[in-house]
Amino acid sequence: MKFKPTLIALMGILLFCITNAKAQTTTPSFSASQLKAAEKFLIATGINSQFGGIVDNMINTSSAQVPEAQRGEFVKVMKRFMVKYYSWDVLKTEFAKIYAAEYTEDELNQLTAFYNSPLGKKLSAKTPILMQKGMALGQKTIADHRPELEQMMQDAFAKKEAPAARQ
Repeated sequence: MKFKPTLIALMGILLFCITNAKAQTTTPSFSASQLKAAEKFLIATGINSQFGGIVDNMINTSSAQVPEAQRGEFVKVMKRFMVKYYSWDVLKTEFAKIYAAEYTEDELNQLTAFYNSPLGKKLSAKTPILMQKGMALGQKTIADHRPELEQMMQDAFAKKEAPAARQ
C-alpha cells in the first residue's frame, strides 16, 4: 500500500524539521508587556484570522500525496491533530516569543500602529496575493528554463562521477 511510505516520509520530514528547530533555539526571557505587544502586532497583521486557512492549505497540499481511497481519513486525522497542536490558540505565545526576540516592545507597538492603519491593513490583505504571484513567477521562470537547469545538473553530476569511473 502506497499510503504508508508516503505517511512515513511526511512524518519523517516533520520530525526532522521539529528536531532541527529545537536544536537551533535558545530560550530568552521576555517581559509580559513585550509578549503582549508581540501578540497585538500579530493580531494586527491578521495572522490569527488567517491561521486556519493556512493550516487547511497545508493539509490539502499534503493530502494530494495520499491515495484517494485514504485521503478523507488522512484529512480528518490531520485536522484533529492540527487543532490539538498547531492552531493559533495553541501557538500564539510561541509566535509572540519569536517576534519579541527580534523587535523591542516599542518597535512592536509601532508595527502594530502601522498594521492598524489603512495602509497596513491593505498590506496585510495584499501580502498573500503578492506572495502567490511571486511564487507563480518563480515557478514560471524555472519552467521556462528547465532544459538549461537539467543540463547544468547533468553536467555537475557527470563531473562528480568522472573521477570514480577512472579508478
